[in-house]
Amino acid sequence: MGTFHHLLVPTDFSETAAHALRLAVRMAREQHAALTLLHVAPPPQAAGFDFPAFGAALPQAMVDLQQELMKERAHALDRLAHEEIPPDVRWDQRLREGYVPDEIRDELEAGTYDLLVMGTHGRTGLKHALLGSVTERVLRQCLVPVLVTR
Repeated sequence: MGTFHHLLVPTDFSETAAHALRLAVRMAREQHAALTLLHVAPPPQAAGFDFPAFGAALPQAMVDLQQELMKERAHALDRLAHEEIPPDVRWDQRLREGYVPDEIRDELEAGTYDLLVMGTHGRTGLKHALLGSVTERVLRQCLVPVLVTR
């Protein structure tokens, strides 16, 4: 494996994502690389909120709820970073909202990343065939090397 300077580590706060983060931290330490921890929150429509008309404006209560959820996710991301990333590793964090594979791709394109480290749930069978996986979708469109772990 070559030398990497900036690792992007998406997290959904699952154990597999935590394992990927721990691996990325070890790599960042060994290679004196920077690490960016990314969480992508689904938009309200994808989070199970249904609106009568396509493109309808969100009711204010839904906007307020989404803002509160984003604050909670930001706190969870910050807590995870402080628990898992030691002080001798350079890091930052990003919180985005949208379709996860697209947001990971957009973050990769916007940054100076040279490695993506992410976990997978290893879904198989019908569930995988019907839903696909974020990891698989990211792999298909990723322009930097990807290290996938379980």
